[in-house]
Amino acid sequence: MRHGNLDRAPYLDEDYGQYDVIFNDEQEKVSIEVYGEGYELAIGNDHCPQVEHFDWQFGDTVASMQIKGYGRDRLKVYPTTMGCRIKLGGVDIDAKVLPWHIADLWHHMPVKVPPDMSRFLLCPMPGQVVRVDVAEGDIVEDGQTLAIVEAMKMENVLKAEKRARVGKVHVVPGAVLAVDQVMIEFEAV
Repeated sequence: MRHGNLDRAPYLDEDYGQYDVIFNDEQEKVSIEVYGEGYELAIGNDHCPQVEHFDWQFGDTVASMQIKGYGRDRLKVYPTTMGCRIKLGGVDIDAKVLPWHIADLWHHMPVKVPPDMSRFLLCPMPGQVVRVDVAEGDIVEDGQTLAIVEAMKMENVLKAEKRARVGKVHVVPGAVLAVDQVMIEFEAV
């Protein structure tokens, strides 16, 4: 069990209780009991019996824990929109904290896959195009210079990441670009 003070977790009240925490897609039951000035936190059935000591309060960025048979470890805790990100010894754990009735439906939520932007050269920062070194139909090799963008009085050389054919050039020298604006479109060779 973990005991804590409510002034560090002002959003907890008597209505809170059962939660599910999803650690990198694995679900674990967590209960939070509020009493008087504090709260009690239990993970799983018996508060993970291998953990002998766990020291953390809501809002802390560092947690300390002692695991039976091992030394004491420190965890970095970063808040996220739906929970926190925990870092321990080079391992990143994404923990989503959800009320139990929402967590039961979590597996029905669609996963949004980011669009494949590997066919495009995107402007990495706001700036002005100084030079474009390729034309439509050219075959470019890995590491070949494609364009030069001036930003903050520095010229940034943009190079090809793989062999491809230039499908369309969307910019001309002198054009002012925003971040992530499409500069060149590629086709497979």
